This record gives sequence, C-alpha cells and structure tokens, in this order.
Amino acid sequence: MSILAAEQQGNALVSFLPLILIAVAFYFFLIRPQKRRQQEQQKMQQSLQPGTRIVTAGGIYGTVLDNDEGDLLLEIAEGVEIRVLAQAVMRVVEDVEYVEEEESGEGEGGVELTKSKDGDQPSESAQAADKA
Repeated sequence: MSILAAEQQGNALVSFLPLILIAVAFYFFLIRPQKRRQQEQQKMQQSLQPGTRIVTAGGIYGTVLDNDEGDLLLEIAEGVEIRVLAQAVMRVVEDVEYVEEEESGEGEGGVELTKSKDGDQPSESAQAADKA
C-alpha cells in the first residue's frame, strides 16, 4: 500500500507542474515588466520641472509652469493655464525643429526633422525656415 501512495503523490506533483510553470511565466512576462513601467512612469512624473513640454492622458499638450506636490500648472496656449494631477501626464514631448536642407543640383531640397538640444530655443535655420 505504501508504494501505491508514493506513486500517487508523485503524479500529483507532476500534474501541478504545468500550473506552477504558467504562474512563473505570468510573473516574468506580465507582472514584472508592468511594475517596471509603473516605476519609470512615477519617476518621470516626479521629475517634471517648469518648462518641460508634456502630453496628458486626455491628449492635451502643455508646458509645465509649476509643480506642486501632486499637481501641475500647465500652459496649454498663450495665457491659458490649467491645473492637472501629475498622474495625468503620459509622456514628455521632445522638441522638434525643422531644418531645411541645402539645395543641390542633383536632388530635391526638403525639410528634415531634428530634435532640439537647447530646449525651447529654435536654431537659426529653423527661424529662417519660419520666415520663408
């Protein structure tokens, strides 16, 4: 009898092994990456400084004017300010500027998008492109 009972316990462990493997897979593929994304999002929301351009969860683009504990004062248009929760910020917007390529005899001239390195200050070529 004891040999038969030992075999049944071994079979029970083997039958639970797929469930255990599924639980481990869920942890490594779903739970752990989600926690990491939440931590990165929280760190980004806490590090917002005045002058940072952001997009809210509702799709509103704005510039941070003030960062009170948990609240942000955003300027969404010239002279239009709103207050939102810091948790509503989805991402920081990289500044993009337009730079015209010099025209050559062989190819066509075009407009190239580049990220601005100095924040809100557009380059001279971008200012020239705006005037044209």
